[in-house]
Amino acid sequence: MQNLTDIGGQKIWVMAKGYHPDEGGMQTYAQGVAEAYSAAGGQVTVFTQTSIGPRRTQEGAIRLIDIGPGKSAMVPLRLRRAMIQEARNAGEPSLVHATTWRMAIMPRWLGFPYVVTFHGREFMYSRGPALYLMRKVAADALCKVAVSQFSASKLEGRLGPDAADTVVAWNGLSLWSRPERPSAAASQPPLILSLCRLEPRKNIVNSIYACATMRDLGLKFRYVIAGRGPDMPQIQAAVEAHRLSDIVEVAGYISAQRAAQLYADADIFLHPQVAIDDGRDFEGFGIAIADAMIAATAVIVGAEGGSQELVVHEKTGLIVDGRDQGSIEAALESLLCTTRRVEAMAKAAQTYAWENFSWSRHIGLIFKDLDM
Repeated sequence: MQNLTDIGGQKIWVMAKGYHPDEGGMQTYAQGVAEAYSAAGGQVTVFTQTSIGPRRTQEGAIRLIDIGPGKSAMVPLRLRRAMIQEARNAGEPSLVHATTWRMAIMPRWLGFPYVVTFHGREFMYSRGPALYLMRKVAADALCKVAVSQFSASKLEGRLGPDAADTVVAWNGLSLWSRPERPSAAASQPPLILSLCRLEPRKNIVNSIYACATMRDLGLKFRYVIAGRGPDMPQIQAAVEAHRLSDIVEVAGYISAQRAAQLYADADIFLHPQVAIDDGRDFEGFGIAIADAMIAATAVIVGAEGGSQELVVHEKTGLIVDGRDQGSIEAALESLLCTTRRVEAMAKAAQTYAWENFSWSRHIGLIFKDLDM
C-alpha cells in the first residue's frame, strides 16, 4: 500500500453523513478517511449524526462530535453551532473533508478550507436550487474527489465546467480487512457470498435465479445473502419459490465479526449490480467488493457503475452484464466448475486489492492535488 507522508499535526475535520456504529457505505467511508488522517499524524475531529447521539467522545485519537439523529430544519443549525464552538475551543481547522457535497455546505458557509467527495447517486438527483448550490460547493472546493472514473464522468455531466480537475481516488477497505483464510475443507461445497444493502440496483434477485439454475445443473454450493434493505421480501420470496432454502441463507443484518468470517470462508463474491432509474442510481465504487478481494475471494461484478474498475476481467474476477441472466449464470458456472481457476483469481484479487485499495492512498492523492 502507498502511505501518506506525515501531515504534522494539522487539524483535520471530517464532515460525515453518518458514522459508526450505524452501518452503510457512507459510514465506512467516513471512518476510513478519518482513521487515515489520524494515522498520518493529523488531529482529527469528526462531525456527524448517528442513531446513538448526541455525544462528544474520543475514539482512540479521533474526537467525535455527534449532534444526534433527526432531519428537521434545525439540524444544520445544530451542526453549525457545534463547529463554531469547536473552532473557538480548539482552533479552526487546517482542512475540512466533507464526505458528501451536502456536508460541505456548512464549512463553505463558515469560510473553512474544504475538499468534497462525490460517490454516486447522492449527486445525481439534485435539481433547481439544490443543483445550483451543489455547483457552488464544487466550484469553491480546494479539491473535488470522485471515488471512481465512472463517478467522475457522471459528475461532469452534472457540474459541467465545475467538475474540472476532479481527482479520482479509489476507496480503501473496511477497517477489519485482510482476514486469514482457513484451510479448505474438502467436504464443504463452495461458498457464494453477497453482502450489501438489499436494494434493486444490487440485483440479488437475479443472483438467486442464477443459483437456482446452478442447482438444477447439479452443481454443489452454499449461498449466503447478508444485509438488509427494501428488496428483502422479494429475495425471501425468490428463495422459497425456487425451493432453495436448504442451500441459500438470507442472513439479514450481520455483525462485523460474522462478516469477517464470511469473507474469510467465501470462495465467490457475487455482486452483479446494475444502474437503475435512467442511470441516476448506480454503484460508485463498492467497498464490499474490495473487501472480498482482499480476503482472497474471486468476484463477479456487474458492468454498470464504478465497480467494474475494481476488477481485471478474467484475472482478478469476472465482469458480467447484470441485465443478462445468461451472463450471470455463465460466470457462476465457470467458477463453480473450476476450483483451480477460482483459486488463481482469488490470489490475484488479493494482491491487486492490497496494492490499490487503501485509505492512506486515497487521502494521499488528495494531499498531492492540494500540494500540502
